[in-house]
Amino acid sequence: MKKKIRYFCLLALISSGTLSLHAQSTQKVKITGTIYELNEENKRVPLSFATASIPDITLGTTSNERGRYRLENVPTGKFRLSIQYVGKVPIDTLINIDRDLVLNFTMKNEDFKLKEVIVTATNSRSGKSTSSHISRSAMDHMQATSLYDLMALTPGGVLQNQNMSSAQQINIRQLSASSGPEAPMNAMGTAIIRDGAPMSNNANLSAMNPTVLSGSSTTPAALGGGASPAGGMDVRSISTENIESVQIIRGIPSVEYGDLTSGAVIINTKAGREPLRIKAKANPNIYQVSMGTGFELGKKKGALNLSADYAHNTNDPVSSYQSYQRATAKILYSNTFFHNKLRTNTSFDFLYGKDERKRNPDDEQTKTASEGRDAGFTVNTNGTWNINAGWLKTLRYVASGTYTDKDSYYETVYSSATAPYSMTTTDGTVLSNFAGQHIYDADGNPITNFGPEDAGNYAVYLPSSYLGRYEIDSREVNLFAKLTATLFKSSGHVNNRILIGADFRSDGNVGKGKTYDPSTPPYRSVYGHNSSFRPRSYKDIPFVNQFGVYMEDNFKWAIGGTHNLNIQAGVRYDHASVVGGILSPRVNASIDLVPNTLSIQGGYGIAAKLPSLLYLYPENAYFEYINMNELSNSAIPEEQRLFITTTEVQKVDNSDLKIARNHKAEIGLNLRVGKASLNVTAYKERLKNGYMMGQTFDTFNTFMYNEYGRNENGDIVLASSLPVLSTYSKPTNNLNMETEGVEFDLNLGRIDAIRTAFQLNGSWMRTKSWRSGYDFYDNSEDAASKRQPVAIYSQEGNASYRQQFVTTLRAIHNIPRIGFVVTMTAQAIWQKSDWKTYGNDSIPIGYLALEDASVNMFEQGEYTTAQQMKDAGYGYMLQNVSHSNAIKESYSPYFCFNLNVTKEISDMLRVSFFANNMFRSYPRRESKRTPGSYTVLNNRFFFGLELSLTL
Repeated sequence: MKKKIRYFCLLALISSGTLSLHAQSTQKVKITGTIYELNEENKRVPLSFATASIPDITLGTTSNERGRYRLENVPTGKFRLSIQYVGKVPIDTLINIDRDLVLNFTMKNEDFKLKEVIVTATNSRSGKSTSSHISRSAMDHMQATSLYDLMALTPGGVLQNQNMSSAQQINIRQLSASSGPEAPMNAMGTAIIRDGAPMSNNANLSAMNPTVLSGSSTTPAALGGGASPAGGMDVRSISTENIESVQIIRGIPSVEYGDLTSGAVIINTKAGREPLRIKAKANPNIYQVSMGTGFELGKKKGALNLSADYAHNTNDPVSSYQSYQRATAKILYSNTFFHNKLRTNTSFDFLYGKDERKRNPDDEQTKTASEGRDAGFTVNTNGTWNINAGWLKTLRYVASGTYTDKDSYYETVYSSATAPYSMTTTDGTVLSNFAGQHIYDADGNPITNFGPEDAGNYAVYLPSSYLGRYEIDSREVNLFAKLTATLFKSSGHVNNRILIGADFRSDGNVGKGKTYDPSTPPYRSVYGHNSSFRPRSYKDIPFVNQFGVYMEDNFKWAIGGTHNLNIQAGVRYDHASVVGGILSPRVNASIDLVPNTLSIQGGYGIAAKLPSLLYLYPENAYFEYINMNELSNSAIPEEQRLFITTTEVQKVDNSDLKIARNHKAEIGLNLRVGKASLNVTAYKERLKNGYMMGQTFDTFNTFMYNEYGRNENGDIVLASSLPVLSTYSKPTNNLNMETEGVEFDLNLGRIDAIRTAFQLNGSWMRTKSWRSGYDFYDNSEDAASKRQPVAIYSQEGNASYRQQFVTTLRAIHNIPRIGFVVTMTAQAIWQKSDWKTYGNDSIPIGYLALEDASVNMFEQGEYTTAQQMKDAGYGYMLQNVSHSNAIKESYSPYFCFNLNVTKEISDMLRVSFFANNMFRSYPRRESKRTPGSYTVLNNRFFFGLELSLTL
């Protein structure tokens, strides 16, 4: 704790010392003017509620009903002045402030009649986090349906056909894995921030018992098709229709943003007046309709912005019984108070989403059906109070509350489902098939063991086949509040902008949880011996509270008046109930080597993601053992046949759980020559203590239970007392990842002679992931009499690799006079490979004893071959390893050609069209066991159309 305090004290000392050096008197001036827009007659008219700000100082104001704005107490120097309004082209200009200024601006509509129309992602400025900015025009041009579609515009983003049939989670600087916990962990560490407040998945518990072993899977699947509780937000629910702009932070984020490891997606929604717009679009998978408008309520009464959309996805017309639907609505009220000193936005968001798999009329065998329905709302208020007194410039606040009701079910006909089930949740309970009846052996000793709470419960032996249905009622509550103070001081060529703030978040679930008919419970796990399921109420789980404080200095020094040195340095401390706290220092820096031409930048930081409810409050593990089964004994009258089971309950301990941390480092250069610009960034990241469900030595327990029979007199007698090793999965920090790569973005600008701009971007990336701890192998059968010790395998040297090199070339041709824009895109994935390496995965290094679960390690080098293991009587510990998953899969070049066309038919009607043509190959397999290779080409064509009406 002392080290953490020293970090804050050091930063405070540097910042205050720097400010003290510049505490000398600095001239203050004011900037005034009028902001105009062009009306239908192309005449200038005042524009109210436009924002005029100087971002470097965080000083801003809003124009009044006459379009007038006023910025006071502005320090002298060179600063960027920004003018913004929804639906208008932002104005960003560098001004030299050396006296009182009167600056008037005329804003243009953000449409496709602009000469410099921006329909691709643009890069962040030097000295800040590496990020991509996506405008409203870019979203309209590509016909984005959800937030997920926008990721294709980032360097290395892969073009995909629009599809909302399954959950969409955003991964930043991470190659998606087909299985395993890597991709969910990256998505979990990606913060989605809308209007200043995070959209959280921390309270998501919609999965069956994650502690039950489920084969090689370490990621709990969501019931009903939504987001996995081990991952991030399902961004299918985020429509782009009411979004004004998006910033995707790929590098080291400001310490203002916490509870993340990968990056952040910052969403700014529309606010203020805009004309009524109605859209309809369709492609082979999705059709969508939307509307939106904004209007002023009168003098000093503010403005109201309304929007709504509906989207329907059917991925396969042949399987029309599977679909996804989304409906959203938003109301946003904005206003200014106290002579434009306080600017506020208050919004209400509604969401409805439905994943549905109706019963296939042709499926008479399994009769499978499922549904996942989300219905929720968010109330958000945020604003900026321009204090502008001394060093203190602004106070920014955000308060948000979200409630989401998630109801889901799954039903199917199970086969080979015979298993015991006794309904109790009490450890050591012994029940028979006669509720409340005590059973005794021949000597009068009690066999059954239960308390009053289990008097109505009984043991059943499930049939081989039955129709099972289980439901999850999840009601997630997410609360967030944040307050940030901005201080600024300028002297000569040195500026300091300091952020000091705190935030609080609380996540919980008040749902009924998992429920089902105890006579038809969920299907048993075939991987966990004797494991069983139980209902669980979510409302009994405590809320998780997180508190964070941060401080950051944004330092700018114009060396010699022309060479800018920018340093963004800060530290953040987060503390959460259960797991404690963590410190996250971060720094970004850049310097101009050649003013306005060449600069270099770099950064290093630690980003931390605190555990969610899934990992903080894991479920108990349940096991069911058969003591006696006479149900098939025809020699005994049916009403007298006994079925007796013992229930073992293991409390899952996660007291050693640590906070996941990602160490991020990058270096890059920015080159600008005329209209052309080149940005290159090399980065390396290492995630430590990543979350996953896994086994440890502590998850094994020896349990003794009795088996009974009848003697020649028909009395019940003890037949045997047997030990079994039970095991389960628990939250661990065993996941580790290393990612390195290079991103580049070359923009040649618009060549006026051919009315065309060219952009080439791409990335090379390699991800290595591995798991610490040990692997365990149990070759036993379910029967207690056939149980064997569990083999221990080392995971040292075992790792998974994924590598990809992708480039994207875009040619943007536009004719402003007729509002015509066409973008031709050619993307190539030159390399995509997946492979694994193995250490000693064929010879165990020890075993867990059956009698007491003790750890017994072999002497190093004691056994080096399978034959030696067999000769020593340990042959049953050898895994039948085929290494089929060790095959290196590499893809031949995969090409995608994309065409986007947008045409302003009139001032009221706009038409957009896109078409994709993908040439893709199946994996080329390479392995020592299978020489040679094969490649199969797959050609896919996809298209879509959008109509937009503006009134």
